[in-house]
Amino acid sequence: MLTARLEHEPEAVIYLAGEMDLDCVDLLRETVEKVGDGADTIILDFTDVTFIDSSGTGIFVRLCLDLQVADVKLRARSIPPVVAQVFDMLKVRALVGDEVFQS
Repeated sequence: MLTARLEHEPEAVIYLAGEMDLDCVDLLRETVEKVGDGADTIILDFTDVTFIDSSGTGIFVRLCLDLQVADVKLRARSIPPVVAQVFDMLKVRALVGDEVFQS
């Protein structure tokens, strides 16, 4: 189960923890929508994500594309190896662009 904690730093940061799968779609979408209206940049911090599947990856890609249209920058940081492997396998960078990923 995914949990999300929101902090407002210079940008809005959403700290994710747990498993990103079909069960997290509504939580993640609602959390991003809460901050999306007033933010120029939203950062998803993946430090504590322990699992991601195609559904979790799909919601991430969908959010990136939707926010690009709304002129809100979505950035991903602290991608653990388990998530990076899935993103690489599904070619997420090609779908959303390298600029989404922070070191």
